[in-house]
Amino acid sequence: MSYGAVTKGLDPNVEMKPSGVEWIGEIPAHWEVKRLKHVAKILPSNVDKHIYPDEIQVRLCNYTDVYYNDYITVDTVLKKGSCKESEFAKFALRKGDVIITKDSETPDDIGVPTYVKDDLDNVVCGYHLTMIRPLACHGEFVFRFIQSDRTRRYFEVNSNGITRYGLGKSSIENLLLPIPTDSEQQQIADFLNNKTQQIDELIATEQRKIELLKEYRQSLISEAVTGKIDVRSEV
Repeated sequence: MSYGAVTKGLDPNVEMKPSGVEWIGEIPAHWEVKRLKHVAKILPSNVDKHIYPDEIQVRLCNYTDVYYNDYITVDTVLKKGSCKESEFAKFALRKGDVIITKDSETPDDIGVPTYVKDDLDNVVCGYHLTMIRPLACHGEFVFRFIQSDRTRRYFEVNSNGITRYGLGKSSIENLLLPIPTDSEQQQIADFLNNKTQQIDELIATEQRKIELLKEYRQSLISEAVTGKIDVRSEV
C-alpha cells in the first residue's frame, strides 16, 4: 500500500512540517500526530471458537476472515459461535470498526487489518484478533494507515515471540499516526478506495489471462501427446 496519501495528504502544494516521528517523516503543517489509544479504543478479543448452549449464539469474525478480506460486510460468510453477555457488549462489531490480527508465525506477517464496512447483526470479534473502535478519527483512514508498509514494519519490530509472534496491547495502543482533519480523512479513504479498486480489477483481468494461458498450455500438451496435432513438421 502506498504510504504517501495517509502521511502527505492529497494536496501536493500543502506546507509540510516534521512529524517528530522518524518513520512517519514530514506531514502537512495543519495535521497532528497522536497515539492510537488517544483516538480509538483498543480491545484484544478473548472470544474463542467453542459454542456453549448457555451463552449468546452469535456469528464469529475469526482470524482468517480478517486475514483474507479487506472488508467485513453483510455478505461476508461467518461461522457460528457463542459468547457471554459481557463479551457481546464489549466485542460486538459495529460499522467503522477496524480489526487486526495480533499474532502470526512470522513477525513480518502480523497486524493485518480489515475494515467493518456495514452495520452487522449479531457478529462478534473472535480470538487472536484486536478490535480498534474509532472515537476521534475515521476507521477507514486508520485501516489504510495500518495497511501501509511502514506501519507493518512498526508492528514487525514491536512483535515478540520465538515460534509464534504476537502484538501486545501496548504496542498497538502506542502506534503513532498522523491525524488530518475529518474531511481530509474521508477524502483520503475515498481516494484510496477508488485507486485500490482499479488496481484489483487490473489484477483480476491479468489473472484471468494467466488462467486462459495455462488452460491453452494444458490443452496443447494433451493434444500433442495423444496425436491430435501433427508435430513432425515442427521438429
